[in-house]
Amino acid sequence: MRSLAKLFQIILFSLLLISCVHDEKRDSVAEIQNLSGPDWFVTLTDKKEYALENYNHSKWIPIEVPFNLRLAQPNHRGSFWLRRNFEFDKSNIKKNLSITLGKIYNSDEVFINGVLIGSNGKRPDEIESNSLAYNRLRVYPLPLNILHQGTNVIAIRITSDFSNYAGIVSGELGISSMYSAVDYLIYDSMSDMVYVTVFLFIGIFFLINYFKMPEMKEYLMFSLFIIIFSGYEFCKNEFRFLLSDNFLIYKYFELFFLFNIPFFYILFFQSFFKINPLKYQNYYFLTNLLIVIIFAIFRNPSLWSTVTSIWSFHLILPLGYTSFYSLKKLKDKNLDSIIFSIAVFYFMVGVIKEVLIEKGFLNGESAIDGALLFFILLITLTLRIRFIQLKLSIKKRFEQLQELDKLRERLFHYMHQILIEPIESSLRLIRAMKTDLHIASKDQFEKIENIYEEIDNSLDDILELSRLEVKENSPLKDTVNFVDFIKTIIPENQITYTIKVDPAFQIHNTLDLVNSLMIRIIDFDGFQNFTSKDLIITSDLKDHLHFRFMFFHKDPRVTQNLYKQLLDPKIKNIEIVRWVIITQILRLLDGKLEMGLINKKYLRIDFELLALPLEKTSNIEPMLDDQNLIVDDTNLPNHRKQFNWKSWEDWKQIEIKLPDFKELANKIKKK
Repeated sequence: MRSLAKLFQIILFSLLLISCVHDEKRDSVAEIQNLSGPDWFVTLTDKKEYALENYNHSKWIPIEVPFNLRLAQPNHRGSFWLRRNFEFDKSNIKKNLSITLGKIYNSDEVFINGVLIGSNGKRPDEIESNSLAYNRLRVYPLPLNILHQGTNVIAIRITSDFSNYAGIVSGELGISSMYSAVDYLIYDSMSDMVYVTVFLFIGIFFLINYFKMPEMKEYLMFSLFIIIFSGYEFCKNEFRFLLSDNFLIYKYFELFFLFNIPFFYILFFQSFFKINPLKYQNYYFLTNLLIVIIFAIFRNPSLWSTVTSIWSFHLILPLGYTSFYSLKKLKDKNLDSIIFSIAVFYFMVGVIKEVLIEKGFLNGESAIDGALLFFILLITLTLRIRFIQLKLSIKKRFEQLQELDKLRERLFHYMHQILIEPIESSLRLIRAMKTDLHIASKDQFEKIENIYEEIDNSLDDILELSRLEVKENSPLKDTVNFVDFIKTIIPENQITYTIKVDPAFQIHNTLDLVNSLMIRIIDFDGFQNFTSKDLIITSDLKDHLHFRFMFFHKDPRVTQNLYKQLLDPKIKNIEIVRWVIITQILRLLDGKLEMGLINKKYLRIDFELLALPLEKTSNIEPMLDDQNLIVDDTNLPNHRKQFNWKSWEDWKQIEIKLPDFKELANKIKKK
């Protein structure tokens, strides 16, 4: 339950952080001048004069930006130019400006009034040959002195040899203050980074829980799926360049994670619903891995993009596979399948929208992070509900609100009785050492430390006793095989025990209380110095289980004194508190306690617990005739069936034969 609380604390904190990021008003990159829209012109030819301020582009093809030019010109490769005029009033501008141009495939050179202001996301003085920045947001500083009052011209030379993308494919275009542009960039990156952090924390949480519970294979697969998706999202985030400025390395790892996401998604789905793996699904993993290895050998971003674009069409198969089985599970009215189907549907919408935005068919903000967060939260909820249901079978639930007053009263009462003496003793020692520093020694400090340690241990037992005394009944009862259960809870090498109970016996009780009862009596302080501790577990004719403990001490007086204390316990010290805890546990288990002395030197303690009645079954083999056919024995007068002591009819059929007293008297006379 503590791990569950920690998980929800992480989720709530993350959701609060996300809401804070989204609620904060984001500055626009077009707060001064909006450059998006239909006022652009494009030409597929490439001439240097297109960068000049006075060039007339009115005969070019009009186009709306952002737009994926490859959709209109699928066969064009190489460079093309975009131009537009815009009006600008610089009279009231007193701050540094920037221009934002959205995400570009794949390289660009940007001119304002004929002056180069940047290329591939870098300023003119930072430009490197063969630098890569495709599908990355472009933000360039815009010197105020190159702008005119009134009409200005922006010209962009774009080069793309990608088969599926070309041009400014997505994002917002405009002129703003440098502060607003940086704020816009940080806002987008921070928002995505919060999602990445949430996904990573949840993934690590389930991975840790898997190591604690290896049988929960769905925890492992869910954590791997989330962690891989987190890696994919991080490799697209602008904050990645704080670690390294190598764009191509991050793009490679982005594709590495992307190509592994579907496979681990399928593995999680199969473990979640306990579905057998597909026959050739490992070949699917190897195929994706082979593609990534080829990417490492051929470092051609155009090739990477083409293969990825073709590969992305197959995603309908794993999504369709999981949707199909989710719908099949829905017929069983399974709660898990209902939640999973809702989560998958929402996630599929986010994936489809992301693909359409990436390909330029749709212009807008990505929804993949929100869709995945919704998916993860629902699946997390389902997995934790499963876990809670498992824990509820062995855990107690307390009615703490109704019991709080009683608990507090008893707690302070016992604290006053048990702890007042050691506390006063420690205070006397401290005062004495303050008065006379010569008596302060290491032994005195250790003595005070031991007193405080004893107080700390006593507090736990006082709290436990107070809690047990205010409970009226035992919660969360479970049914288990008695012999198997009792063998797992008796501490090894601490007591000699023998179990003489029918292996078919079952108990229906609060198992953790039974466990606590056994451990507490075996570890009870009063029995620690006894030389012999034995336990025999038996059953009686009423199907009651008896735990018969026998304790022996070489000094009979010790045994007799302890017997007197336990027989009429008066809470004066912590040892008696621990014994009363045992009796309270037994009360909640509906058990009985008997104690006695044997030969004034053996202490006998008998705990009695109820067991479920054994079913009475016949041990008589069915009779066979000469042809080895089973014969119905109900009509055979001489065949004696098993007597059922609960049946009145069986009692009426009993024949009681009295002896012949005359014959008996004659035999006696003859002798």
